[in-house]
Amino acid sequence: MTIAETVDLLHNYEIECDHITVRRWIMQGKLKAIHEDRIFKVKEPDVLDFLVDLSRVGTAYEKGINDETKIVRLEEKVLELQKEIDKLRCEKVNLEFKLGIMPF
Repeated sequence: MTIAETVDLLHNYEIECDHITVRRWIMQGKLKAIHEDRIFKVKEPDVLDFLVDLSRVGTAYEKGINDETKIVRLEEKVLELQKEIDKLRCEKVNLEFKLGIMPF
């Protein structure tokens, strides 16, 4: 695909970008491309890999982060999930009370 076609495909996945941004991603090595006859060509599977990498930014699974950062992000996620569990337990108790269901 050309850069223009790559931009269109990324727009289909609701990624806001233009040809300059895509070219920058290619030059930074974030998006794999082949340079033939002074034209960048991108394969669709490479765009899909890029989308996966993009979806992992800010998580413990982001490419290129060190183990310390991964651990910190995983610990943050665990705390976030524990808070969600506590919230859901309270919601469950309130619903059981409203329905007249006695907890076991």
